[in-house]
Amino acid sequence: MGTIIVGGGKSNRFGEDKISYLIDGKPLIYYTALPFIKSNFIDEIVIVLSKDNYKKIKKYFENLKKIRDVIIGGEERKDSVINGLECFLNSNIDKVLIHDGARPIVRLELINEIVYKIDDKKCIVPVIAATETIKFIKNKKIKTLNRDFLYITQTPQGFPYPKIYYLYKKYENKKLFDDSMVFELDNKEIELINGDLSNIKVTYNNDMIEVINFIQKNEDRYRI
Repeated sequence: MGTIIVGGGKSNRFGEDKISYLIDGKPLIYYTALPFIKSNFIDEIVIVLSKDNYKKIKKYFENLKKIRDVIIGGEERKDSVINGLECFLNSNIDKVLIHDGARPIVRLELINEIVYKIDDKKCIVPVIAATETIKFIKNKKIKTLNRDFLYITQTPQGFPYPKIYYLYKKYENKKLFDDSMVFELDNKEIELINGDLSNIKVTYNNDMIEVINFIQKNEDRYRI
């Protein structure tokens, strides 16, 4: 079982590189990786970084078990994911998780549930129901969407491998909003499971404050 943790984004809304933001002397993405290292179901992990934060962050993963490789990603997230997926081409990995590097509060139980449910025909996606009204705005026209049918996707998302790699290559020229979208485009099965409200993605400064408080109050969860 493989895992790709993607940390090559530009952090435009955060104002600085959130992936390398230090919490008690270690970068954010270090804490993101720990639950996957602790999972008995995960064998190998690939960390994908940007060319700007690669040298700064790589050293924190040098002595951690299960780390297969730390690599530089591409221009867009989909390019970084493809780079990560290619690391497993000459391995025995038959399932893979793809996770945002800016989601360090992922529960071990959620990771294990996703791993358990993956098979060779479907991918697994954690979601939470939309609780606020969403407006669709285009060309100054506004349409209110029915939130009873709207869900917010999270990561990790789980996939059969190498099927996810071939689908990513097939649709790499499409605008992709999440990893499961390549299954959607190819009319493959997607199973939705309950995500976690606590599994936030650090996007704004307030998110980082929440994450720092959580990590400092739950030190045992991040001890290996």
